[in-house]
Amino acid sequence: MRALADRVGVTPPAVVYHFRNRDRILLAALGALQRRIAVAYDAIGVALSSAGDGGFGAEAVFSAALVDVLARTGRAFAASDEIARTLAISEESAGADAVFRLMSGEAQAFWAGLPCDGNVLDAEARMLCGVVAAGVVPFAMLDGVAVRRNAQIIQLMSRLVRRLTGQCVDLMGDWTPLALLEDEQRPDGKQQIVEATIRLSGRLGIAGLTHRNIAAEAGLSAAATTYFYPTKEDIVRDAARAVQVRAVNDVLVGDVPPPQFLSRIILDENCDERNDIAALTAFMNAATHFGEFDYLAETFRNLRGLAAVSWLHARGYVEVDRLDGIIWSAATTILTQRALRMPRAARAEYLDTTSDVWLRRIFDRNRAVQI
Repeated sequence: MRALADRVGVTPPAVVYHFRNRDRILLAALGALQRRIAVAYDAIGVALSSAGDGGFGAEAVFSAALVDVLARTGRAFAASDEIARTLAISEESAGADAVFRLMSGEAQAFWAGLPCDGNVLDAEARMLCGVVAAGVVPFAMLDGVAVRRNAQIIQLMSRLVRRLTGQCVDLMGDWTPLALLEDEQRPDGKQQIVEATIRLSGRLGIAGLTHRNIAAEAGLSAAATTYFYPTKEDIVRDAARAVQVRAVNDVLVGDVPPPQFLSRIILDENCDERNDIAALTAFMNAATHFGEFDYLAETFRNLRGLAAVSWLHARGYVEVDRLDGIIWSAATTILTQRALRMPRAARAEYLDTTSDVWLRRIFDRNRAVQI
């Protein structure tokens, strides 16, 4: 709160007077992000609707809308996810959940309401275009080069529309720019701190990490934690490196077929999000915001879709490539967000039933050829 007061040029007591504590500030910030994104949705919808002739195809409309959403409010999505994670176990969790549900509903309405040629895509296909577009946002924001990011978006949406309409798809060749990485050898105390940081990041987000809660999670004193890592940023950098190594090596070395059911990949035994997946999301958000994590952003960009390709292969879809993997990763990103806002008892069935419907709708209609 002191840092915020310094940033806006007021005294810390003034911040306390208006918000009382950090969590209330974060909830207000989440609400502001929701309104900013909603304004962008309205402006984009009006601009596309005013064209008048209705001559835009689905591929053009969804690509253009996604490009504009990212240009206007791209970082707001990562920030809102980070804040929501931080508030999820706070006294403001109910308020944060309400805002996030509102954001989800507004996103669904925006993508479903985009004007495009209705003769090409049926209602279910339009819905899936919106799902994938929304799910692509966190991945696309990892690339700070707008022209490259936009080209990727157009390529992805073009592939998705071809899949949904049963057109022939030309598969891309093998794409393997990654090599195995080796993590550094750390003393036991440092390794405990790194592991604790990774676990906590999935539950709290990077913003929720402190020396005190990391020390408690690691079973160490705050003094010992400070001895190994003088600042929180030092801890996060080391943990980010460990996350990077594991993410790459799990994809490149993994020779065990992935579980057939999506719920077994996403959920733990308590039907909560698996901590390793939550941690990856938290560090992906950090890579979007902080320039010092450029190397991590590049790693996540290169990895995106590869694990999904392995899962699609295991489900019998062998004529797929990394573009299809990114499409499926984007779809499951939104599917997971929706599932985690359901009662625990309903999450696994929803994930498995809905993913099966979406999977068949996207990939069962067409054939593919290798080029």
